[in-house]
Amino acid sequence: MRKAVLIALILALTATTADARRRHHRGHYYLRNAPVLMVPPAAEEFARAPRGRVEAAQMVPRDWQLQPADPNWQGRRYVAPDGNAWLALYSTGAANDAAARFKAVAFAEGEEVTYLRGERDRLTVSGLKGDRIFYRKVMLACGGAQWRHVALEYAAQDKARFDRLVENVSRGFDHIADDGCGDNLFTAPQSTSAPAAAKPAEAKPAAPN
Repeated sequence: MRKAVLIALILALTATTADARRRHHRGHYYLRNAPVLMVPPAAEEFARAPRGRVEAAQMVPRDWQLQPADPNWQGRRYVAPDGNAWLALYSTGAANDAAARFKAVAFAEGEEVTYLRGERDRLTVSGLKGDRIFYRKVMLACGGAQWRHVALEYAAQDKARFDRLVENVSRGFDHIADDGCGDNLFTAPQSTSAPAAAKPAEAKPAAPN
């Protein structure tokens, strides 16, 4: 039932957005009744940094390891030293409409959404998957040609330790999502293997084994 309500709210957001585009206004929706993911105050370094100056080092902890390129997935995934947390940056084509993309990002089997916020060209979602917390954000970029994604998952018991990282990732992503549409943080690392195949529209990065 809760999922059906959230889907209806996403559809309402995108419908309102379409009307806003016709009227040249910016669409916005916030799920006010959902528990909010609590994070520390905004990181001032991102508020001051000009666009394009945020680097991977500011979003990804130094000791997290970049995983080898996956020929079936277009993006980069970093795993914590203990293997119990991961962060992914990736892109998907924008051939489908915003409602379809938002639903694909917001909902996955076995997850409980506790935070949902959207605008006409972006969506942020967080919640619980068993004893783990997930955080995902998607933004339309590259002149409307691509959806840029960031996803983070970690143990719920480590929430306090990850609050600052979530804040940094969120604000860093806002700065870099629309920067450069060629080789960048949202493409697979250089590899001698064959070119990466298109990633299925509904797929999400799998948690480390």
